[in-house]
Amino acid sequence: MMTCWGIAETAGMMSQVRALAKALDAKLDIKTLPIGKPWDLLPNLAYATPLGGMILKRIAPDINPPWPDVVISCGRRASMAALGLKRVIHNGKTKFIHIHHPCVPLKCFDLVVTVEHDNIEGANVIKTRFALHSVTPATLAEAAQHFAPRFAAYPTPLVAVMLGGTTNQYDFTVEAMAQVVMALQRMLGATPGSLLITSSRRTGDANIAMLKAVFANNPRVYIYNEKEENPYMGMLALAGTIVVSNDSINMMSEAAATGKPIYILQLPGHRDTKQARFAEKLIQSGIARPLAGKLESWQYEVSDEMEKLAAEVKRRLAL
Repeated sequence: MMTCWGIAETAGMMSQVRALAKALDAKLDIKTLPIGKPWDLLPNLAYATPLGGMILKRIAPDINPPWPDVVISCGRRASMAALGLKRVIHNGKTKFIHIHHPCVPLKCFDLVVTVEHDNIEGANVIKTRFALHSVTPATLAEAAQHFAPRFAAYPTPLVAVMLGGTTNQYDFTVEAMAQVVMALQRMLGATPGSLLITSSRRTGDANIAMLKAVFANNPRVYIYNEKEENPYMGMLALAGTIVVSNDSINMMSEAAATGKPIYILQLPGHRDTKQARFAEKLIQSGIARPLAGKLESWQYEVSDEMEKLAAEVKRRLAL
């Protein structure tokens, strides 16, 4: 079985690493290789030099053979760690794949996988329409069976609400959250069913507190409490409609992999970012619609992009 080491900065980035490893049918080993201060002050390209190998050995002395067949990284600091690791391994056999732009010349990696809107060009670049994900009919069926008991008491139809928040280009304020809450109240009034809401760490404590206060003890609203097992995949599987905020390409991509009607919840003031532009493309393509006062049903084609990506990665790297 192919072996793979994964390096990422955030949970969202790690989900993409996991998705690619799963599509490659590789045994994944997550490596924590923290490039913190003062090492993160160096330019990424410094890690492609012998200095990068020296730094990696210093911060991760327990990194030893056997080396993996593939290293998959995602994120700027993950790019640093992967480049340093490449200097340590230096065997010419281990292949290095980075997801999104690595902030160094693309040739430093064997392959770079990125979504179309990133506007990256190169002989070793593979472009995808959506962010990498693990949403398949099989995973949805498994999640539906696993999480059905948790939502059995909620009136149907179920509407899943995937809520993000603050990014490096946008501040999700309590004023913006108040508008989002009103939009969710209108949505609840437009259906005899229930809202299943999950938030992100980026949503913010004050905003989550407002959400819980408004919908407290409402028998038609479920809000993930961050204590139970995260039902995110179960919500995608069991809901008839999905509402997703326009700040996360990952969440929008995962929603689009279900084939279910998707409504885009535009966070107030969140415009002209790559995430917001991605949401607009989903709307223009007919996959999603802007959140309005009623819930409708429509269909769109869902292709197994991950299977195609895995086949192309294997072909290019002769795996």
